[in-house]
Amino acid sequence: ASLLVYEYFSLIYVRSALSAYFFPRYTMLLFVGYHIYFYSVPYGFFDVAMIPFELLMCHNMIFTILALEVPASARGSMSLECPREVYNLVSWSEWTASLPGEWTIFLPLNSRYIPLHDRHQEDEDIENDNDEDVNDDNERDDDSNDSTEEQNLV
Repeated sequence: ASLLVYEYFSLIYVRSALSAYFFPRYTMLLFVGYHIYFYSVPYGFFDVAMIPFELLMCHNMIFTILALEVPASARGSMSLECPREVYNLVSWSEWTASLPGEWTIFLPLNSRYIPLHDRHQEDEDIENDNDEDVNDDNERDDDSNDSTEEQNLV
């Protein structure tokens, strides 16, 4: 039941790239630590061992919100047009009006969403084209000035 709580937390609150990197790894570390204790001690205090595990997971969730999500939200990494900074790009097409795809701590994240207004536009090609046009206009002006000077001399 506790894994379901962590999965729901991941669905709702893990939206920035840093929290998507940190939260699943720390969760896995705590699960592995608990299972090492569970399988290595024949008659251990498993119920008592769940108390620090649950407290560390609460610490993990609070740290993820306060230290990772709030600063990412303040700098504008997530917005209404891009609710998550990273996502899982699937290789098959999805119907655009369908429900959004699954966001889980078990699917690997392989793509980063960059909002349209934050994309870097390569202006070099545009500037080069404009420079060529300006140079062509200047050459035409120079040619016309030379011809008028020649006519004035004659």
